[in-house]
Amino acid sequence: MSAQDKDIQALVEGEELAAAAEAGELVFGETVDADAVLPSSADEDPYVVTTVRLRQSQKQRAEQIAKQRGIEVTKLLRGYIDVGLAETETDYMVSYADLKRAMASLPPLPRTA
Repeated sequence: MSAQDKDIQALVEGEELAAAAEAGELVFGETVDADAVLPSSADEDPYVVTTVRLRQSQKQRAEQIAKQRGIEVTKLLRGYIDVGLAETETDYMVSYADLKRAMASLPPLPRTA
């Protein structure tokens, strides 16, 4: 299990978050059909080879960021493209870091006996 998965698991297992979910108090937006908005599996949407020209500084910066995150440059660039494409649609894609910051900024729920 990756560090990110462990962070997500800890967040989900949090006592206050679980209590809010059970009480039906957790609302992030409208209800959507997950099959309609989630990307299809790799079998249904195969990768294709594409050439993109980058400036030297762009390539070097992308390589630095990918190395810091422990991922391949291609995965980093695909993620950036997905975010850019989502901005043109009525999608709700957010980064894990943004989600974590938003959850951390929520006020604590009142405890009930």
